[in-house]
Amino acid sequence: MHPRIRQESARRLEAAEGPYAVLVVPLFFESGAWAGRVGRVVVVDCPESLQVARTVARSGLDPEQVRAIMAAQWPRWRRLQAADEVIWNGGSLAELETQVAALDRRIRGA
Repeated sequence: MHPRIRQESARRLEAAEGPYAVLVVPLFFESGAWAGRVGRVVVVDCPESLQVARTVARSGLDPEQVRAIMAAQWPRWRRLQAADEVIWNGGSLAELETQVAALDRRIRGA
C-alpha cells in the first residue's frame, strides 16, 4: 500500500499549484521514504496524553492500544529534534491558527 500512496502523493505534488504544498505523513521519519523529497518538515505536537485521548476518540481503540502503537514509533523528543518547524497543537484553535498563519508567512518570505 505504501508504494501506491507515494505514487499518488507524487502525482498530486506535480499537479499542485501555489507557493508550496503540504504532505501529511504520519510516519514520515519512520518510513525513511520521504527524506530528501521535501524542503521543510513541520511536526505538529501536543502532550502525549492529549494525543492518546484524540486517537481514542477518533479511532475507537483503547488507550493501551494507542500507547503500544506510539511506542513503536519514533519518540516525541526525536521527532521534535528532527523537525525544521514545530506547531504546538495543545492549546486552543485560535492559538493553532495563529501559529499556522505565522508559519505560512515565514514560508512565503512575507
